[in-house]
Amino acid sequence: MPVRKAIAGRTEKTVTKATERFGWESYETSWEKLIERKGIDLIDIANPNYTHKEIAIAAAKAGKNVLCEKPLATNLSDTQEMLKVVESEGVKHMICFNYRKTPAFALAKRMVEEGNLGEIYHFRAVYLQDWPIDPQFPLNWKLRK
Repeated sequence: MPVRKAIAGRTEKTVTKATERFGWESYETSWEKLIERKGIDLIDIANPNYTHKEIAIAAAKAGKNVLCEKPLATNLSDTQEMLKVVESEGVKHMICFNYRKTPAFALAKRMVEEGNLGEIYHFRAVYLQDWPIDPQFPLNWKLRK
């Protein structure tokens, strides 16, 4: 069973709340310090995607396994560099596709497989999130023209 050893957050006030709320044993206010800690086997990178490359590479070089939330990086060359490092360091690594097993997607998949929708020629999907409406939110791959 996984052990929630430590969580990292930018501010002590918010990370202590998360530590208590979600049952973590301890916390850091620096991802760099978290990666240096002994007894940490896996780093789950759930930061904004423009930070993924730096953290994943540092974690792999420290011998930590890497679980990275999607999107993996902001461009293809960064993802290729990340892959090269995790493979050369021999750590386990994966991307978290957090919507893959949601009930709505499972239902849609089952309806298609069972033929309940007939032959599908076209579909349109929309990914609804509100985080980009904040004018202070850092520019990322989704917002570039």
